[in-house]
Amino acid sequence: MKNENSHNVKNPGFKVPQGYFEALEDSILAETKLKSLVSSSGFKTPEGYLENFNVSIKKETKVISIFSKKNMFLVSSIAAALVLFFSLNIFDNSPLSFNDLDITTVDNYIINETETGDLFSLFQDSELSETNFIDYTISDEALDGYLENIDVNDLYSE
Repeated sequence: MKNENSHNVKNPGFKVPQGYFEALEDSILAETKLKSLVSSSGFKTPEGYLENFNVSIKKETKVISIFSKKNMFLVSSIAAALVLFFSLNIFDNSPLSFNDLDITTVDNYIINETETGDLFSLFQDSELSETNFIDYTISDEALDGYLENIDVNDLYSE
């Protein structure tokens, strides 16, 4: 309830009609007198009706299930066709480019779909020389910028 002092309410708001309890006993006694006077409900069946009562039973009708194999196959094939129709980008005519590819997708493809020998054939000996890796220098500003942008939580998540 909205009011904090609702337990102190003197008038709950419910009212009994005037003279209700004085007339209650009379109405209950009148009802019991009526029930004792009336012994039957007034509905009667003709004599001999239930002795010659016959019910004709019809043959069972054939029940056709809504969930038959044929119907389920039809509904599932329609649903699959709709999913296939909307999943194919028929309405999207924009050309794809290498910028649309995600780096992780390309990495996963290279790791899972290529052989080690295939990767060696892509690089020439001059590109893989040891001096390229040893003589590579990084400026202090670039190193500081890299270290400032590293998220510490990413380092410990692997």
